[in-house]
Amino acid sequence: MPWLRNARVLLTALTLVGVCVGLGSEPRADAGPKDDLDKKALSDLAARWMQARPLTAFGHWDLPTRNKLLEEARALGEPPEGSLDEIVALLWKAVQKHGPRAKKDEFESPYGRAWWIRSGKGGPKSGLILGLHGGGVGAGSASEAAGKWKLPKTMQMYPQGIRLVHDTWNSVHGERFLLTLIEIAKAQYDIDPDRVYSMGFSMGGSGSFFMAGRHPDLLAGAIPAHGVVPADKVKEPDPAKVGRMEHGLIPNLRNVPVYFYTGSIDVNCEPGTFLRAFQMIEELRKEDRGGYEQIEFACHEGVAHTFPAGEPGKGYKWIEAKRRDAFPTKIVWHYNEAPWPPGDAEDAGKATRLPKRWMYWLHCTHPVDYMEIVAARSATDTEHVIDVEAVKVFPEDLTIYLNDRMADPAREVVVRVAGEEVYRGKPARGYDVIFESLDARLDRTLVFDRRVRIPEKR
Repeated sequence: MPWLRNARVLLTALTLVGVCVGLGSEPRADAGPKDDLDKKALSDLAARWMQARPLTAFGHWDLPTRNKLLEEARALGEPPEGSLDEIVALLWKAVQKHGPRAKKDEFESPYGRAWWIRSGKGGPKSGLILGLHGGGVGAGSASEAAGKWKLPKTMQMYPQGIRLVHDTWNSVHGERFLLTLIEIAKAQYDIDPDRVYSMGFSMGGSGSFFMAGRHPDLLAGAIPAHGVVPADKVKEPDPAKVGRMEHGLIPNLRNVPVYFYTGSIDVNCEPGTFLRAFQMIEELRKEDRGGYEQIEFACHEGVAHTFPAGEPGKGYKWIEAKRRDAFPTKIVWHYNEAPWPPGDAEDAGKATRLPKRWMYWLHCTHPVDYMEIVAARSATDTEHVIDVEAVKVFPEDLTIYLNDRMADPAREVVVRVAGEEVYRGKPARGYDVIFESLDARLDRTLVFDRRVRIPEKR
């Protein structure tokens, strides 16, 4: 039973061999790929899919409807080899026509009006900046961030916190709001999904750090300025005294560029947690060669709760050329099922914490608190290889998603779990895999046409 999963702890070392790996590649009913795309059938299915899909991250799929649409996708057979880009371009027309949209830069949330200030028109050559305002309980304005956070060739969105609480961007409503904005920017404004940045000062800096750690697969970079990381003692200047840092954030920064800074005499957002975060990052660098290399931090001596000399301009120059690594060769995924702050009485019946089930090319059906996964992929002349280590997660809950950018379909995929080979083969392509992965993040880049589900060990 799903509710028993949190009560069971499983320590498993997984070694998956295969650049594009997954286990239990399900058989297809058809005899093989068709030579030509049925564009009319695909367009019709895509339109109905997007019309049924929730328009915001506050909504929920009707599961029987979604399952029926997936069955239709499977019935289309196997996509032709090398056709993924063409299929995505076709499906994206339905996304643009029926996907998330907002009139007058606002939408209706369960809490009422959710709105933002927007600058720029978007387009496929445009990036996106989420500029997050500071504040706290009862305080905070989108106008504070508006115009401050910007880069050339980007569209900017400066959201107004739905509820002005401590760490509003980290909250159940703040996270869903920001994820909705990213999807609107992709679907309505067609921005480049590999150039999405999160930036902010004070509470906005805390939120930017949260987004980088919680959703690194969505970002090309982040600039958290003068914020905090949730910990036992956030009002603490000494990193040795902050106590436990919130889990499920810092290890996930392995592949995302982060430029963060604070001031040594900041008494609004004391520097202790940022200092401790960087200490942890430096420790991770020593243990993980090639990881956490695109992270820079500074604690400016004698600076209070204000921008240091040269900022935010120096940060802009540093991050401007950064692009998302959508298919990293190694993923570190630590999970927190209930990040700070917890939902309260005002959230009841409106929003709960959104489970995160996707991380780059990995999917977990039932992510659990304190789950830790490390997946590293490589290749030989004949095989694609992925080595995975997992803690407190059932291997059969994991699926590896693949596409031709990650793995040559002519090569075998081999998967080992705890050193034991559990899969070897060539996963079949499927239209259902394409629809499922596009739906997950509404992202033109993070689309896959093959998958391997790790089978239950017998």
